[in-house]
Amino acid sequence: MAHRMPDRTAAVLRPHTAWSLLATTLLVAAGCTSMKAYTDADYERGNASADKFRTDARACEKQAEAHGKEHGFGPYDPTHGAYNRMYDACMRSSGYQRKPAPA
Repeated sequence: MAHRMPDRTAAVLRPHTAWSLLATTLLVAAGCTSMKAYTDADYERGNASADKFRTDARACEKQAEAHGKEHGFGPYDPTHGAYNRMYDACMRSSGYQRKPAPA
């Protein structure tokens, strides 16, 4: 009696199925994130002077742009994910809070 190998073709994704799954995952991920890059308009100035706030925001913008180029798709990233994470971290570490999202 010959030993037969199990058929594993069902367990392997076919190329078109893999691409469809990847495209769906990317669309869902893009839909769950902000599509706009954060700016100083998204943050409360608090007790900081207008000049200090602008200076801090510009420094965070430069840091976020560099981070987005290194860890994201730079200006080609439609979600601005890497940029927004760094901009938000920089602004928060400088003592600013994000404004509440409009209802």
